[in-house]
Amino acid sequence: MLSIENDELVNAPNLKEKILCSKCGKFHNIEYGKEVLEDGTKKPSKTLAFYSCKGKTYLAGINGKKI
Repeated sequence: MLSIENDELVNAPNLKEKILCSKCGKFHNIEYGKEVLEDGTKKPSKTLAFYSCKGKTYLAGINGKKI
């Protein structure tokens, strides 16, 4: 389980386009999820940010902030 307080998130640095991976030491592109609207269409959302490394996906940020 992951727990983050609001002030931790507010004071966290903004995410950039790439993140340095703690698993392999390389940079990976940040990807974002999509919000599904009532009519079934999807729009980009910065609520959750993630990246992939060696076939696994890792959480990178929330609301554009690095965690």
